[in-house]
Amino acid sequence: MNIALFSKHLPSDEPNGVSIQVHRLAEALCALGHKVTVYTLSKTVQGASYCCVTLNSTLKSPVMKKFAPALAFRRTDKSLFDILHYHGDDWLCRGSGCRVRTFYGSALMEALHATTLSRFCYQALFYLLEWVSCFREGALVAISRNTRLALPVVKTFIPCCVPTNRFFPSGEKSRNPSIIFIGDLTSRKRGALLLDHFTRNVLPVHPDCTLTVVGPATCSGRNITYLGRADEKSLIDALRSSWLLCMPSSYEGFGVPIIEAMACGTTVVATRNPGSESLICHRENGWLCTPKDLGTAITGLILDTKTREALAASALQNIRRYDPDLIARQYESLYTSLLRKNGTDVPGRV
Repeated sequence: MNIALFSKHLPSDEPNGVSIQVHRLAEALCALGHKVTVYTLSKTVQGASYCCVTLNSTLKSPVMKKFAPALAFRRTDKSLFDILHYHGDDWLCRGSGCRVRTFYGSALMEALHATTLSRFCYQALFYLLEWVSCFREGALVAISRNTRLALPVVKTFIPCCVPTNRFFPSGEKSRNPSIIFIGDLTSRKRGALLLDHFTRNVLPVHPDCTLTVVGPATCSGRNITYLGRADEKSLIDALRSSWLLCMPSSYEGFGVPIIEAMACGTTVVATRNPGSESLICHRENGWLCTPKDLGTAITGLILDTKTREALAASALQNIRRYDPDLIARQYESLYTSLLRKNGTDVPGRV
């Protein structure tokens, strides 16, 4: 098939949850023998197997820049593609029987967990635009079942992926207790909540414990290491050596860092939210707690080596279900059914 993916960004200049998933899916589809072109505002990812078309935009207004990717992609010639797969922002583009839209969570939940009024209004607007997308012709996909609660017309569920040929256990854990956090500090990721628990509750019990922070917001403090926007290799190394990944988010549409940590053999402790509860069975493959009990959960798991290692081992058993090859095959099946539904011949793999 000749497949066009549309994504506002790629990890070449904006390594966020959606851009990384688009890159991984594009690579996996190419590995299956399909021709893939990604339309984006970003530059080409070095070494990528797929083609990249960088869209140009002259819009400067912060509000209008949000619409820039869709407007730019709308103007491109898409007649040569068998499938158009949108990863966000497709409300200004024309519908098509061979169109797929993937929802990475819902703007409604983002709005409900916003930390500022402006953020709430911004996400509320885009929740309305998500409904515009829902009534376009084509197929709708949610990355998690909880996403479908906010957008009940979305019936198909295909999860996010983690490349298990790169994310896997290797080497030994750090000698001293160690925690890793991935995200920012003040949004729904609630990194500041973890910093507070780490300082007030964890260090008094485990003074040799370290905290590694991966994300856009600079932070510092006793036993805290800030990695910034770490590349994949640095992230994998940090996950492999850490005793715990802590996810204190108030909301996750899915929770990719959770499956990345599980794939690396690292125990996950997370506050309860729709994303974490969809991936973690409490006391079976991870640990769920309330924001109030976060420090207690961390200190307890550091002390209880047997439980911590059992949770990590259990999580590792089923991580293969999130491998990019399996996720790409699910999308391949969806593409094929769309083409047949529209009376179009299904092209073979290249």
